[in-house]
Amino acid sequence: MLDLSSSSFLFLLQVFDGDNCNELRRRLLPSYKAHRRKFFPQSTISKKYVRGQVGRSQQLIMDVLRKCNVPVLKVEGNEADDVVATLVEQVLERGYHVVIASPDKDFKQLISENVQIVMPLVELKRWSFYTLKHYMAQYNCDPQSDLSLRCIMGDEVDGVPGIQHLVPGFGRRTALKLLKKHGSLENLLNAASVRTVGRQYAQEALTKYADYLWRNYEVLALRRDVDVHLQEEWLLERDTSNDANVLSNFFRLLEETNKSTRESRSNFSNG
Repeated sequence: MLDLSSSSFLFLLQVFDGDNCNELRRRLLPSYKAHRRKFFPQSTISKKYVRGQVGRSQQLIMDVLRKCNVPVLKVEGNEADDVVATLVEQVLERGYHVVIASPDKDFKQLISENVQIVMPLVELKRWSFYTLKHYMAQYNCDPQSDLSLRCIMGDEVDGVPGIQHLVPGFGRRTALKLLKKHGSLENLLNAASVRTVGRQYAQEALTKYADYLWRNYEVLALRRDVDVHLQEEWLLERDTSNDANVLSNFFRLLEETNKSTRESRSNFSNG
């Protein structure tokens, strides 16, 4: 969810993954988010059932948002993260501030003085703002340096292997030291191509596996070139008069669904 705020209004925009959204990155790296497919049971019937349930849930949420006059966006073949990153660039050019409501860590690379994240704190059962100040305090580096670190060390959650799989001695400490000096993966690889930047094993790794690291960057870096454009109607003041009624019906339906699910599980266990 994007909040686009000016001095007088707060504009909302909800973005979902488009169909076949992972194909581009999977062509670069077949293991990209491949583990997520393992959560589906093995039988074809079960897979279709689970996907159908997910699809119906998403459609229900989209219907609620539209009834609340919140623009909903899906771009075929594109992940929501890339659509958001592209729109953030356009929004900032208009002079707005941006708040991204999401638990997705990938959005941290977009953080700036004018871009914040609202992230869920599950243990506290609330959401919390996450700003550039918080980021610097947590990582002691800028967002691009952290993205570079993920490219070097990999991202297990997204199925992106790090360089330590090829060079076991190249660990997090080495990566942090090099990035602290050079600032970004691009600067580091450019420097390593013309001069020695570290110990021999690190120098050899950076030159030998430069293409490997660039591929990781292409996979992990959010794209800003999605074919999507900020629409003027998204920037109109939203009619909120129907919010209370729509959300009340939605939460009542949600509670009924949860109750039905609990009863079904109980009957199944007793049977």
